[in-house]
Amino acid sequence: MSMHLAKWQRREEPVLSALTTRQDWCRVELYNPTVVRVEDRYMMWYIAHGTATRTDDSVVGFAESDDGIHWNEHPDNPILTRDDLPACDAWQTPHVIFDADEGLYKMWFIMSTVVRGGPTWLVSFEQQLGYATSPDGLKWDVHPEPIYHSGRRPCVIKDGPGAYRMWMNSSPTPDGSFDDLVRHIYRFESTDGIEWTRDPEPAVSHNEKLRGTIYPFVMRDGDGYIMWYGAWPAGGEVLIDAGSESPLVRPVFEIYCCLNWTHHQDAPALPATRNPVDYDGRYTSTPCVVDGGDRYLMYYSARDWGTLYRTGADTLGIDKAGIYRHVGVAVCPRT
Repeated sequence: MSMHLAKWQRREEPVLSALTTRQDWCRVELYNPTVVRVEDRYMMWYIAHGTATRTDDSVVGFAESDDGIHWNEHPDNPILTRDDLPACDAWQTPHVIFDADEGLYKMWFIMSTVVRGGPTWLVSFEQQLGYATSPDGLKWDVHPEPIYHSGRRPCVIKDGPGAYRMWMNSSPTPDGSFDDLVRHIYRFESTDGIEWTRDPEPAVSHNEKLRGTIYPFVMRDGDGYIMWYGAWPAGGEVLIDAGSESPLVRPVFEIYCCLNWTHHQDAPALPATRNPVDYDGRYTSTPCVVDGGDRYLMYYSARDWGTLYRTGADTLGIDKAGIYRHVGVAVCPRT
């Protein structure tokens, strides 16, 4: 069975959550899982905040698991902070692979800067791609400078010695806006994982059905490739408190897929439930699919419908756009 036809069964509870963690550094936001399985050990790297949403203090944490479902957060978290960055202020959207040829973990990540006085997003118009390596996944040697401009959520596959392929959001023009960035996913090639050449045309772009195409994850599917990515479906808004004097309309965000860039947009691969009591009721995002032997596991960031949170100063915060505070997993048996 091709993976684009997979029927994913999500678990009722998140595998990690800012609401249940015992580590203060990630009590506000917790999202963007990148997971690898080496032998029978699962390892996860993720982004988190501990002070407020959309700030410049996002850092990287680590957790491990024996079964891919039950996770233990590392006691020395966070393992990477802003002091480890060669540029910008904040860690964003890491992607990790284990290179068995070299016995190294390799990470590609985005570093970004808060736009002071500008939009209240933890992104800037000059997000940059970084690179790091590690012998154990905990202690990282970070490349001393950015390796590419204009990026968001890299996904890298090594198809053989000197054959790296990356899919990443990127703006079509050097001075493009953030809106341009999240609407186009390009393919890149490299011989060393550091110097990258981008295809002249995007592999995937937004259209009348999907507003934005962002956070790609790509894996081999037979002789081809399958990509999962996130999008805001056109007409996917949900009306909240319809009977009140000031009803709210909020968009949902869901995971879609395409096989060899043939889209399957009539229905998402992993939809948001739209249920106000579910941890993934509003957003399913940043997919990461792992081969678990007799099954596949899709890890993803999730937003519930809540907008309130406890800040690091123990005060009440509000983020009307929503809060990434859960990591979920959905499972598909291997057939």
